[in-house]
Amino acid sequence: MNQTAEPKILYQEANPYGSLTAYLEDDGRTVYLYLQAEESPDFAIKSVWVCNRIDAPKTRTDLDLRSGLAPFLTEDEVTDPKGQPEFDPKEIHFIWSEEGNGVSLFYKEELIAYLPPWSGIKGFHGYSKFTKADTITAYPIGNTEYGVIPDRINQDRNFWEYRSTKGIWKNIQESRLAYLEYVFGKHDKYWSADGGKYPQLGIVRFAPKNMPGVYIYSTIGMSAQNLPSVELYRKDYENYARVELICAVKVSDEDRSESWVPHQIGEIIRYPWVMSKWFGHGHSIAMNRRDPEALYLSFSSLTIREIGKEEGFPELTELKSERGNPIKFLALIPVSEEERVFIEEKGAEEFFSLLDSTQSKWIHNPERQSTI
Repeated sequence: MNQTAEPKILYQEANPYGSLTAYLEDDGRTVYLYLQAEESPDFAIKSVWVCNRIDAPKTRTDLDLRSGLAPFLTEDEVTDPKGQPEFDPKEIHFIWSEEGNGVSLFYKEELIAYLPPWSGIKGFHGYSKFTKADTITAYPIGNTEYGVIPDRINQDRNFWEYRSTKGIWKNIQESRLAYLEYVFGKHDKYWSADGGKYPQLGIVRFAPKNMPGVYIYSTIGMSAQNLPSVELYRKDYENYARVELICAVKVSDEDRSESWVPHQIGEIIRYPWVMSKWFGHGHSIAMNRRDPEALYLSFSSLTIREIGKEEGFPELTELKSERGNPIKFLALIPVSEEERVFIEEKGAEEFFSLLDSTQSKWIHNPERQSTI
């Protein structure tokens, strides 16, 4: 099995978020599809066997697996024991998952392999057209035109075609803004928050007349695409994958919230797609900006709280995505390091229960004392 050539990258492409890069590599024995992170240190490289370039051997030994080379599949694992011809780079293209953390490989317009978001879980790699059994580095893809996997990939294709439609960002922006203005009244400030990168994002501020002394900052556009990795933790992930963030703050006569809140939100607004992680109820995020009006506590983290239908929350539970899925509004609650440790040890619900006994469910009071 020594027909190894210098590995050659046939095709390479970054996802639309610029966070992950997929590449197709041919080493003369095998072809593999790889996915690696550009910025996230926690993202382990993922791979899936696409095909053998050599005729499939009858067996594979431990020595073969310890050789440091990408493993080939054996005769009884492949659909055709003959080695596949070299791929023409001009005929290769990728379709990215909506979340940007999965990729499908097409060759001459045919689905050849799929590296899904759940690649890397419990030793699973992905799917290939050229395997007929569940193997160490690929599972059969099945029918490449109909079924769960092709349907999912078609949904991804439709999503990217939709997002490339002229004027679509304006529609997304206006729909979220109109909903928020229905609840809080006209906004008084708006900032672009995407830095010229995809996805388009904004931050908007409200000073509701019925809430004197409170400024509300909200993201605009996070909910236009799914958060990555939610489906790894929730079966009903489509009910939790679209979110917007809100940070409501009590302000003094000399308001200084603008000096830190929009900057803090701006620093985390692209985090899910850059790091392939999600935001959800009870999660905590490091707070890189300091609240200059903090009186008793040094707030060092943001704990996320889902805005529900319970009394004490604003009415923000009826907004739907373009596909009709619910959009969750997540409140950012500044907490001290002591409170963050409490949440880690006792859980967010116990902390929120204590917070609710003295404070608003969702409005940050910089002059509050410790909840615990």
